[in-house]
Amino acid sequence: MIQVLEERSEGQQQQQYEIDGVQLRIWEEVANQYRQEIQLWQNSVDKLFQKCNGVPKKYLQKLKIMMMGKSNRQCSICCNQFQKDELIMQLPCKHIYHKSCVDSWLQSSTKCPNCRSDVLEALKDQEK
Repeated sequence: MIQVLEERSEGQQQQQYEIDGVQLRIWEEVANQYRQEIQLWQNSVDKLFQKCNGVPKKYLQKLKIMMMGKSNRQCSICCNQFQKDELIMQLPCKHIYHKSCVDSWLQSSTKCPNCRSDVLEALKDQEK
């Protein structure tokens, strides 16, 4: 049986639901605990995946880092516009992204987010 309970806090009226004598708030706490455990598990899986499939740090250091000038372009990873004096990184294919965005991207992928060219292969070719 579901009952609606009314609870007042700081002038606002909130409705709480009770299912067979147990408030829904308890179930929300349980769900939040599971969400936290799933997030921890996902982070562990992500770290494992990143160790195997990203661009090694020694190659990431070879990418061109610049300060953004005035522009109306946007980063295609986060979809936010570039701001003046923001750190950006240019890949060998000449696409630019926020440094933080592309660093995260290249930890789990070797491909450019726009053109899918292999960044790692291009950096290795530049070494030769």
